[in-house]
Amino acid sequence: MKKILLLSATSFILLFTYSACKNHQKQAKSGKSELFRVMFYNVENLYDTVDDPKIDDQEFLPGSESNWTNERLDAKLKNLAQVIQAVGAQKQLPDVIGMVEIENRNVLDFLLTKTDLSKLGYSIAHFDSPDKRGIDVALLYRSSRFKPLKITKYPVIFPGDMDKPTRDILYVKGELPNKTTLSILVNHWPSRSGGQKETEPKRILAAQTAKRVCDSIAFNERNANILLMGDLNDYPSDKSLTETLAAQNDTSNSSSALYNLMGWQKGENVGSHPYKGEWGFLDQIIVSSSVIKGEKGLKTYFNQAQAFRPDFLIEKNEKYNNWQTKRTYGGKNYLGGYSDHLPVFVNLYMIN
Repeated sequence: MKKILLLSATSFILLFTYSACKNHQKQAKSGKSELFRVMFYNVENLYDTVDDPKIDDQEFLPGSESNWTNERLDAKLKNLAQVIQAVGAQKQLPDVIGMVEIENRNVLDFLLTKTDLSKLGYSIAHFDSPDKRGIDVALLYRSSRFKPLKITKYPVIFPGDMDKPTRDILYVKGELPNKTTLSILVNHWPSRSGGQKETEPKRILAAQTAKRVCDSIAFNERNANILLMGDLNDYPSDKSLTETLAAQNDTSNSSSALYNLMGWQKGENVGSHPYKGEWGFLDQIIVSSSVIKGEKGLKTYFNQAQAFRPDFLIEKNEKYNNWQTKRTYGGKNYLGGYSDHLPVFVNLYMIN
């Protein structure tokens, strides 16, 4: 019975999303709006095979316990390219892609030159982060659709605990085809390793940093279009999101500055990441009120954001009698899959 109800709820969401998309496609044909798609993906440990003495990458080298080889790297790159193209299967590739858990710019170059993405016109925005494992955040963008005006990074500082730095927040402001601008923040907040409560203060500090950046953008640009995306390692209902960042999960508060497009989505098997058989949204897309209200050339709706969940990205979890993601590794065992997270995406509509 639960499966029937889940299917019905999912079908309703997809039908509602499809109807909205069709409506906007009609508007686009009449010159009123045009689709701009944003995707986020935690790609799980995308390392090259070269030892970097400045970071702790020993786990992902040839001859290591994981035996990370060029052949396995190439297979992973091919898999990630497959996912990106599948998101764009409805004749609309992601115009920008936030990406985390990448070791360096080299692996992004490989992704864009050694796979079918080589012909799709993506460029890279990236900085090395101080994370000891060497995992960074990045933005891929189609240069014909998004023209960067500013690219910088904001460090997340832990006072009194400087020995364990985390990933920077990547900030990219760019111009869209309709000449409006969009300010994008790509995030990868500290993990829950060590316990949710014990590590929560670090995610709150990351949220404080993101909030300061968003507030500064809004102060300097009236009705700024802002989009924050990332693996936040907290759920939409957690303190770092609802209190620190103050992102609303619905439109009941019309005066809110930020809205979490994943916050309303609940139910069995709904989410971007499974933990002990339970799914939830660690990966989120949050937008400013101007994007919800369509005040400055860009608009979206809550039902236009979702996890991308095709059959080839999931498999049965026999232990919990549920579904799980198809990962590259299960422990030290090579599985040849994709990631421990599902990608998420949102359809934005450019208003002429």
